[in-house]
Amino acid sequence: MENSFNMRIDGSQRQWSGNNSPQGDKKQRRQQKLNALFESLNAGDIESARLAFVALVNFDASISGDPYLSKIGAALQSCNLYAAQHFAIELKNRGGQLQELVLASKPVHSPQESGLYRTEFLKIDLSA
Repeated sequence: MENSFNMRIDGSQRQWSGNNSPQGDKKQRRQQKLNALFESLNAGDIESARLAFVALVNFDASISGDPYLSKIGAALQSCNLYAAQHFAIELKNRGGQLQELVLASKPVHSPQESGLYRTEFLKIDLSA
């Protein structure tokens, strides 16, 4: 069985702050995914909106607890385009900023992993 790993190596010397930082890049990509969700909802394309929602939440699970994003997801899951559009407008009115969850680490209780901590993430599946 062949295993392959994709890796990007950047040999340039950069400072890790501002928009060039990994955190800044993550926020920018998250905003792009959120904008794709908004565009799909504005177009009335529920299937594209579902895909954009799943891509957004899978990209950054820490935002899955945002109240408006959760309501958008529930509306999309129940095929309620109007409600999803309404909550998207509410989210935009709030400035389009998603609230991040602070995920607590908890100890792993296995002899092999004694003393290690693991973070658990929520996953949302809208394939139904």
